[in-house]
Amino acid sequence: MATNDDQAPRRAPGEDDDSFTGGLLGILKEVATKYAREDQGPALAPLGGIGRFEGEVFVDLAETRFGRPLRVTRDLLKRGDSWGLQVRDVERLAQVSTIDAEHYLKQMVRAGYLTSPGKRDACYECGDLECYHRDDRHWQLTPKGRSLGHASGRRPSTRKRADALVAKVVKAAAAINADPDAHLWWVKEIRTAGDYADPKRDPLLHVDLAVVLCPRLDNPAEQHKAELRLRDAAHDRRERDRAWDLQGYGHFQTRLALAGRSKVLRLFQSRGGTQGTVLFSEKRDLTRAAPPTGPYEEPTDPEPLKHCSWCQREEPSERVAPRGEAASQSRIGLCRLCSQLGRSDNESFGWYQPLRRTLRETRAALAQQPHHPSGCSLCGRLAGEARQWWPEREDSAKSDPQSLRLCSVCPGLLELADRPDRERGWHWRYQDACVSGMHQVMRGAVNLPPLPAEPRSRKRPRLTDLHHELLGQVRHRGALSALDMARDASSLDHQNSQWWTVRIGHLLGNGLVTALGAKDVVDLHSGTLVRATSEEERELRDQMHTAFTPGPIWDGKAVREPEPPPEWQALHDRHQTLAQNLDREASILRDVGATETGAGR
Repeated sequence: MATNDDQAPRRAPGEDDDSFTGGLLGILKEVATKYAREDQGPALAPLGGIGRFEGEVFVDLAETRFGRPLRVTRDLLKRGDSWGLQVRDVERLAQVSTIDAEHYLKQMVRAGYLTSPGKRDACYECGDLECYHRDDRHWQLTPKGRSLGHASGRRPSTRKRADALVAKVVKAAAAINADPDAHLWWVKEIRTAGDYADPKRDPLLHVDLAVVLCPRLDNPAEQHKAELRLRDAAHDRRERDRAWDLQGYGHFQTRLALAGRSKVLRLFQSRGGTQGTVLFSEKRDLTRAAPPTGPYEEPTDPEPLKHCSWCQREEPSERVAPRGEAASQSRIGLCRLCSQLGRSDNESFGWYQPLRRTLRETRAALAQQPHHPSGCSLCGRLAGEARQWWPEREDSAKSDPQSLRLCSVCPGLLELADRPDRERGWHWRYQDACVSGMHQVMRGAVNLPPLPAEPRSRKRPRLTDLHHELLGQVRHRGALSALDMARDASSLDHQNSQWWTVRIGHLLGNGLVTALGAKDVVDLHSGTLVRATSEEERELRDQMHTAFTPGPIWDGKAVREPEPPPEWQALHDRHQTLAQNLDREASILRDVGATETGAGR
């Protein structure tokens, strides 16, 4: 027999206002209490519950704790995250005696970072409890200790810079309230919180603000459905939405509009009232009545095109579009083959890395039966020239060439080169130029404006004292590799090669070290030797980059490789001569150090 509950109509999630609102607020309150950190204060919780950067802790590593720099404590807790810490670990890493190491562990237990292991077992050799030959006790990490162990270091910011950052937040809040329908939330109030609320605190490690956000629609069910549709539209435009908070996608986008990706600025919501200074207050009530809408339905895949926009064959083609444009409305479609052949680092069209097997099969098929009787064998639309091409392989000089009729764009898509002696770096630049040409040709065919060039520059990583110490060791010993650092008996950290690879990679990204022998591709995992660069060498490199960037380019009509200007060639020759001399000096210094080490043994 059916019960009354079985006979009651089923409701979609979010249609019951009371249950939806109460359940969501209950979850938010529970999560806010569970994940609140000690540095937030008792009256604050993360604004979005769980979201990007909210689980990460930042500390000033130059701060002193337990009579030592906080970096030492952080590194110890990071090392003991899985198995805990032992006395011998603290002795080696903190460079202290056994008695001081045990006292250090007791201090961390009292601070709440570790749990005490209890009494020590007697030594199995002499039976003495005070014998330190066998001390297998493990101090396990508490949640507070794990939080500090995974903390990132940051230098404190001045209050002047903090005030400038807060001024941008207030300006962003006014812009959000000017168009609350953009993200379906609006800002009611912003107050100071944490250390920033104290005008005498300077410098500041964090800038904390207590923010009150209000939904745009008065019906929680309609607000929820509107945010789901907002998320679907963003997903269609290939906007990154991997991180959002417990209150929805629009709420997360509102937080991003306020604070961006800043790790210095932290936004909180008040759990019991915040007494900080009011920085922004909205007098208007921007919440409006929600018109009833139908039930939410997940978007369906757009109907594929009948022709491929690149190879011009009658194949079902998936609609593609660059990030920021709706793929469901795109007039450009790629078949399965062309979507694999066309690839780019910035994922403008969402292509996947092609398989080597697909490349080999495509080359063989085009040689036997081209897609088009005239023009390019692959795309057909551009003039193609029958000639020999060499596959991109490490042993390309030994591989057999293939005879194909291709335009200037398609060889890079098929990972082919015009000569067998092309280095790998040239192949990568050639493929990027060909992919750019493919994009622009397809967009021009449907009368779309060309895509703007994406900047290739990236923010250089900040160097710590450890990086400068590593750079000093490279200069002292001439040349080093990550394997050398991991095997070095003088290394107090005894880190593996992967750990040292990351540090050397930071120096390499800043141009402070370079591969010995001017290798085209640097693989630090295989033990590539690096040496320190000189100031003159870095200056010449910057001048070369300003004058000319070698490699193939898309000039709007075809992919070509322009000749470098005479001034660039002169700078290149000077740089090569200087680099060879520095390589020779570094090799000699490394050999002398290895000889002295062997003689000492």
